[in-house]
Amino acid sequence: MIETIGHLPISEPSVERPLVSVVMPCLNEAEALPSCIHKIYSAFATAGVTGEIVVCDNGSTDNSVAIAESLGARVVHQPLRGYGNAYIKGFESARGDYLIMGDADDTYDFTQIPEFLDYLRQRGCDFVTGSRYLKGGQGKIPLLHRIVGNPALTALLNFLFGTHYTDVYCGFRGFTRQAYDLIQPVSPGMEFNLELAINAGLASLNIAELPIVLHPRKGESKLRTFQDGWRSLRMMLIYCPNKVFLFPGLSFLAMGLLIHVVVLLDLIKYNGQPLGAVTGIVAAIFSVVGFEVLSLGLHVKTYSWSRRFDRDNALLQWFYSRFTLEVGLIIGLATALVGSIIMAVLIVEWFKLSMMPIPQPGWASFAATLIIIGIGTVFSSLFISAMSMKKGPEEKSSSSL
Repeated sequence: MIETIGHLPISEPSVERPLVSVVMPCLNEAEALPSCIHKIYSAFATAGVTGEIVVCDNGSTDNSVAIAESLGARVVHQPLRGYGNAYIKGFESARGDYLIMGDADDTYDFTQIPEFLDYLRQRGCDFVTGSRYLKGGQGKIPLLHRIVGNPALTALLNFLFGTHYTDVYCGFRGFTRQAYDLIQPVSPGMEFNLELAINAGLASLNIAELPIVLHPRKGESKLRTFQDGWRSLRMMLIYCPNKVFLFPGLSFLAMGLLIHVVVLLDLIKYNGQPLGAVTGIVAAIFSVVGFEVLSLGLHVKTYSWSRRFDRDNALLQWFYSRFTLEVGLIIGLATALVGSIIMAVLIVEWFKLSMMPIPQPGWASFAATLIIIGIGTVFSSLFISAMSMKKGPEEKSSSSL
């Protein structure tokens, strides 16, 4: 039941579980909160649903908390500063089956909540996000963000993850409780929005976009253009292991090993002279850098596996079913041993030559490459094994990577 005091509706406390929870982060939003809360209650009435408003206070020093509580919202407190931290706390406290998120600065029209619920309840969508670029609703976005920042980040995210968003930074979204539990966002800052969009794509959720119009904000903006932009770019690079890690790593490793082969077999000469120690060092650099980048990519893929986003990835399933911790340790130790033997032979020969340059210095760089890659494989195997210990019922071996 909803009572009205003045022009603002107040929700009576109820033990009934709400169908929908609207979560708003709040940091000194006293000017905008009454309008936001009024629109949300109007949306509940229009949709004919039971709902709650959860305001997550992030350290307000004005009377935002008092205003929210007086208007019937449930206030929770998050002492850790950050846009993402506030949302994580708010969603943890929400009780609804459907979750709606939006800023408490009155830039989003919460009377559109019934449209979000229609897509979630009637059209089978798991994740519905607003878009300010579908029907020209971006007019109130700051010029730099409207022309450069948001479109560039959206295009990059779509390229890296194969998604089709038009406005990846929109903060007006709705999703089912099950979808949020699958997404499991952890970002503390403004990149929280990007993580939601990325993970929704990785989890193969049914995604839809709704056109919205951005209105002038009330109060002071908390957005930090360059810092938040860098954090967003960093997140996208970390979350896209194939294009950022695996493909470049394989390319560098293959190039390094190819140069090693050319040097060791004396396939190419320059001015009649074989390629020397410097070329061998270049080969070692390419090989080791490629291996390290490839290892980082595998670590990220393992993280993705543990989050279940890659649960249907046939290549990963094949890899984890065959490449166990023991296999990784054996390969790593054997590689390092071969490199050590070659290096030992070279050192003996070097002493026999009274520490004069050895005839084939390329073998030294190749031996060093094997030792570094072998030791790296050992520790990568241990690390990946530790990351992948948490498994679903379909994985039987606790030692699989």
